[in-house]
Parts: sequence; structure tokens; C-alpha cells
Amino acid sequence: MSSIDWGRDREIEEIVRLRRAAAVGRLMLGELDGPLMAICRTEYRAKPRKDLKRKLNLVRTSLKGELKKFCDQNFIDVTPEDFEELYDDIFAHNSNFRLPLLEFVNRVGQPRSVVLNGAPAHATVCLSPWGLQTEYPEMHLGRDLALAYNEAFDAEKELVSHGKVSWKTAKDPDFKRIASDALSRLKYSMRMCLLSCFNLTEAFINGVAWEFVKTSDISTLSKKQQDILTKGQASLLDKLVKVPEIVTGKRPGPLARGEEPLLTFRDVVKPFRDSIVHASPFSAPERFGGYNKLERVYELTMPTLTEAVKLTLNIIEMIHDYLGKGTGLPLWMPSRNDDGRFILEVS
Repeated sequence: MSSIDWGRDREIEEIVRLRRAAAVGRLMLGELDGPLMAICRTEYRAKPRKDLKRKLNLVRTSLKGELKKFCDQNFIDVTPEDFEELYDDIFAHNSNFRLPLLEFVNRVGQPRSVVLNGAPAHATVCLSPWGLQTEYPEMHLGRDLALAYNEAFDAEKELVSHGKVSWKTAKDPDFKRIASDALSRLKYSMRMCLLSCFNLTEAFINGVAWEFVKTSDISTLSKKQQDILTKGQASLLDKLVKVPEIVTGKRPGPLARGEEPLLTFRDVVKPFRDSIVHASPFSAPERFGGYNKLERVYELTMPTLTEAVKLTLNIIEMIHDYLGKGTGLPLWMPSRNDDGRFILEVS
């Protein structure tokens, strides 16, 4: 191969690599109007050398502009050229590619905290024409809780707006249809929100355990402690009490079974959740309180639900603070208005 041919191949290789990097960068910015286009070496084979040099200069210039700024603002020690690493995978998945955050960090580099916005280490990075996004169970379940609570809040408000009416009016078909619809939405949303309280709490503490296992040598822990962290056989209450202690190596942890908020979470949220998930005309075993499961399904009310939400957020906030992650709730949890409704912003 002559030096000229070698030079052409090197220029073509760099053009393709930089164009692919630029395309991935613009995908992350959310600037592409559709999936990645095919960028191949064959389209440059027949081009004159002077055209190749001009194209190479243009591509290099584009990477020094907005994409360089994007890298500096959103990543640590990452250059636009590093994005090329993901081109083949993104293209093969029609520009809807997911990969674990830790894998993304290994292949491309570390996103800044402003990009992660509170995303935990077990988050998934989502690359699509929507841009670079992250998702993880806590994000989805937190929004489930918030949306279900807002739906219940609004349905109850609608029922209250009907006021007290006579039995005759209440039995009117039109009124009955309207009130029945609002009542059905209220009951449904309360059950879904109650389940989300439990599911979110479990996802949160499991995420805490997973991150510790991935970043620490747990061989020095007792078998019981290792099992609590890795086998998922411990009850949620045991995890809430013991995982923070194991992770920090400090005792006591932020929660205790016989103290608030875990005491009421155990006596209120869990029995309602168990009655919905394991619906049965049989009563719960005596060791679990012997309560009537059907009554718990039928008697869930907004005051009880509001207390369940309060307890759930309090438990998560206490653990979050105890682990040194910051004061207040994690960033992924929607905030609330003064009336208690959650603020669900488009993410």
C-alpha cells in the first residue's frame, strides 16, 4: 500500500469515527429527528483526496463547538470522540438502546450529577432520539405513588363536591352513574397508591443493598448479614432496620421495629398491602395479627392512605439522610403542593 493510499484510509477512518461520535452526541442532546443514519466507510472510497481533507476539517470543527460544550457541562473527562464507542450498539438497536449506568461509565465516562439527577448506581441509561435519560425502579414507583395519590385526591374531592343528598337523589340513575364513577376511581387509586407505598419502599432499600454489595467486600460480613443483602429472603421490615446498619457499620440505625415511623408502617401499611396482594376471605394468621383481610380491602380510606404516604416518605427520607446521601427526600421523588398533591413534571 502506498503512502497516499494509507493516508486516504486514515482520513476516511477518522471521518467515519468522528461523524459517528457527532451523531451519538447529537442523539444524546435530543437533536436528531429520528434514529441514527448509517455512516459507512464505503461512501468515501471514491471521493477525491481534497474532498476528504475538507470533510475531515468540517467534522473536526463541529466537534469543537456545541458537542465539546455539551461534554464539558455534562461529563467528567469525556470528549465527543468517546461517544463513537456506542455508535454500533445504538444503530443496531434502531436508536433505542439501554445499558446499565456502570457499563456506560466504563465505556464512555462519568456523567456529572446534574445529568444523573439523583439516579442511583443501579440505574439504566436510555439513549434514544429523546436524548440521554436514566430510569430505575424508584423513579417509576415514586411516580406511581404520586399519580395514584393525586387521582385518589381528585376523586374524593369530586365526591365531596356532590355534598349531602337525599336517598331519592342518590338513587337517581344519572347521579348514581356520576357518583359511582368517582367512587370507583377513588377506591382503585387508593389501592394502587397503597401498593406503591410498599413497592417503592422495597425498591429503595434493595437499591441501597445492591450498591453496597457492588462497591464493598462483603466477605467480612457474617453469613446472616450477607444473606440479608443478597438473597432477598429477609422481610421488608428486617431490611429497613438492618441494611442501613450493615452499610454504614453503625448501630443503631435510623429505624427500629417498635418505634415510629416503622411501628405504624408495620401495623397499617403492611396489613392493608398484604390484604390487597393476598386477597382472601381467610383471616391473617395469628402471628401476623389475625386481622380480617376482607375488612382491610373494603375499609381503606383517604386518611389512612395519606398516613401511609407520609410514613413511606418519612422512612425513605430517614434512611437517605442516615446514609449521608443528603437531607430531604431523594431527587427522584416528586415534590408536593401545600394541599398535599404531588407535582408531576414532564421528565
